[in-house]
Order: sequence, then structure tokens, then C-alpha cells
Amino acid sequence: MDYNAETMVIAGGGPAGLTAAIYAARAGISPLVFEGLVPGGQLAQEELIENYPGFPDGVSGPELAAAMRRQAERFGARFRPGEEISGFERAPGWRILVKTSSGESVLAKTLIGATGSRPRRLGIPGESDYIGRGVSYCAVCDAAFFKGMDVAVVGGGTSGLAAARHLSRLCKSVVVISDSPPEAEARLVKAFDGDPSVTIRLRARATGIVGDGSRVTAVRIADSSEAGEIPVSGVFVAVGQTPSVDWARGQVELDRHGRIHSWGGGTNVPGVFAAGDACEPFLRQVVTAAASGAIAATSAMRYLSRLNAEGHS
Repeated sequence: MDYNAETMVIAGGGPAGLTAAIYAARAGISPLVFEGLVPGGQLAQEELIENYPGFPDGVSGPELAAAMRRQAERFGARFRPGEEISGFERAPGWRILVKTSSGESVLAKTLIGATGSRPRRLGIPGESDYIGRGVSYCAVCDAAFFKGMDVAVVGGGTSGLAAARHLSRLCKSVVVISDSPPEAEARLVKAFDGDPSVTIRLRARATGIVGDGSRVTAVRIADSSEAGEIPVSGVFVAVGQTPSVDWARGQVELDRHGRIHSWGGGTNVPGVFAAGDACEPFLRQVVTAAASGAIAATSAMRYLSRLNAEGHS
């Protein structure tokens, strides 16, 4: 038995992983956090969060993520920036062998998967060809590159509204392409009433992205009556998220939506826990991610206590 195994590995540096790290570190565990490619996860891409308790005037996502990280570090959490986990396997002695994106393997007693979600792609011609060359999935991250230009937002949901609102402050014009159901149309139109820089194309869909070989030049759209191209320099895709659970496939039970099936933070694999958007079936918000991170860490610590009581320390 390897007594030098990490007590707890946390995969993900978003609000779920950071809260789990805070709870574990305050309990005397020094968790090892694989932060992922984007510190703060999806939280770091939110310009303003107005529904997180304790911030009556709102708080920026990067500011909140940085504060959570400092809090976890203060209590003893350790971070591996820019690294993700790629998978795991059971090891002898109630251990878990965690495989990382760098090719390293880390032995752990418990693993909390808080890997969040990633932007859903449209799957239309030209999209993959122009990622990073006019196609973006984060308005907060990339809006500055399109200052004074014409851009399009594909998606009329909450994330699409937020992207269009942010882009309208910097870009020359924004066209929102939305196939939202009728009940969502009034909200979408009202959000930009009186803003001449924003045009809304309702019940339309993007069918392709056009470029000159180096940059995006237009987006193709179609609706019930016509099809055509809209000249733009950038296309921002905001059509939802897909759980980032590739590391768990074939090992952990997933639900029909591809999220980790979790109860009380636990999974079907002893010692493996889940938190945040990777497993949340109902409401994927910062506050629910933080809550599930706390639950997963507490469940993991109770599991460790049981192992100790049974002589498996």
C-alpha cells in the first residue's frame, strides 16, 4: 500500500472545484487541484454576476473566481495551473490512479470531478475551420478583438443575450440569430429595444460560416422564407453547454444527458465524487456549483473517515 498517495485530488478550478478545495483545506486536507486550461472555468468568462448572494451590486466572474482561489490557497489547497485530468483507474488498496493531460499519473485516496462544461458547437460548415479566426465561444474573452466591427451572435437564450449585450458596447453592429421558441421572442426583442446597433433575426438558424481562408467574412442563415449571407467579421456561438466528462466515460455512470449520475456528491465508483455542471441536472449556476462542491467535499471526507475506521488508511 502506498501511504504517499494524495488524500484528495480535485479536477476543475471553477466554483465547484474551488469550493470543494476550500471545504477540504479548512478540514485539514491539502487537496491537489488540477485547475484546467482556464482558471475559474466558465465563471471567469462571466462579465457580471448579479444573482450570487452577498454582492448587491454584482461581481465580475474573474473577480469572484480569483477570490475563491485565494481563499482555498489561504487554507492550504495546492494548484496545478493549466493541467487537466484525462482519466482514472482503480488501484490496489482503495486507491485511485488519476491520469493527467501532461502524461503524469497521481495516486489518490479520493477524486472529485468538478470539470464543468464546455460550449456546445453548431456543427455547421466552416465552424471548425475558423475557430480562433473569427469564430468564438466567449464574448467576454474575445469582444475586444472585434471593436468597431460587424459581428453575429448565434443563440437567443440567456447566454446569447449576455453575449450580444456585451458585444454591443464595443462592436459596430450585432446581429442575433435565434431559433428561439415563440415564448422567448418577446424577452429577446425587449432586451434590445431602442438599441440601433443590435438587429434580431427571429426563427432563423445559422447554416454555415464563410471566410477568405484566414478570417470570417460572413455567416449563412436560413429562415422560413429565405436564405442568404450576412457580412460579419466575427461569429459568437452561444447555444448552451456540454458536460466535460470525457475523463469519466466507461468508468462512472452517466445520465441520459451525458452528465455524471451523482447523489450526495457520490458516484457509483467508491472514492470518486462529482460536483458542479458535470453532474447538475436542474440549475447550472454559480451558487449551485458552489453548493455541490461543498457537498462533494463533505461526502469525500466522510468516505475517508470510514476508510480510516475500517483500517484502510
